[in-house]
Amino acid sequence: MTMDELSEDLLLLAARPDGALPILPKLRFGIAGSELVRLAAARRVDIARGRIVVLDTAPTGDPLLDEALASMTGGRRGPTAKAWVARHRPGLVGRYLARMEATGTVRAHRRKALGLFPVTRWAVLDTARAAQARARLEAVAASTGAVSNEQAALAGLATAIDAARVAFRGRAGAAARKRLQEAAKRERGAAEVTRAVAAADASGAALHAATDAATRAAVDAATRAATDAAVSAATDAAVSAAVDAATQAAVHAATDAGHGGATGGHH
Repeated sequence: MTMDELSEDLLLLAARPDGALPILPKLRFGIAGSELVRLAAARRVDIARGRIVVLDTAPTGDPLLDEALASMTGGRRGPTAKAWVARHRPGLVGRYLARMEATGTVRAHRRKALGLFPVTRWAVLDTARAAQARARLEAVAASTGAVSNEQAALAGLATAIDAARVAFRGRAGAAARKRLQEAAKRERGAAEVTRAVAAADASGAALHAATDAATRAAVDAATRAATDAAVSAATDAAVSAAVDAATQAAVHAATDAGHGGATGGHH
């Protein structure tokens, strides 16, 4: 999976076969969390001591993601991840659903219950895309070792907003839900050591080649390789921090919403 598909994956996983979105009040926290992770992956933001640090305000190519990025700027310092994920952004989920409807992924069916109360059901038209989202979550649930940042983000956010309970229901889904919780926390030690060693090896090998060759071309190649390794390591660290921050923030916001402590909003 790619990070760009994370937001839609959460929405597809949250939908029941009848088109209902039973976790609608919590969905906005999952979507906001996915935006934070995606912006970190795009190197637009970083997380420092729980606070969002905007690195680059250049357009991402995704209007909804650009809107999220713009909402992080303007203050004397960036908001905390917890506060930003919980922030009331009217119509957030609705904008993502509208885009999915425009691309033919879902279709809205609106009616009035008892002739009075508006009810919307979201029929999934692109069943292959929905199956893809489900398969990604199932792959994490069936995993036994370290998971990628993308998998940790999906597992953590799906668990935080109860999309995991929609996908894996009742007693039969208990083991899968437990594994998703574990995957969200990740086996950080081995994974992070592996990434650090790989980055160090890439830099060291490139610099060694430059020393041996003693030519400008080799020095340039070594510099590029070392820079690429450093950027890759920095990006990975930023995404990892964003995954953790987004998941924890979504958990807190969803819990507060469940207790009536967060401000509700229209989807």
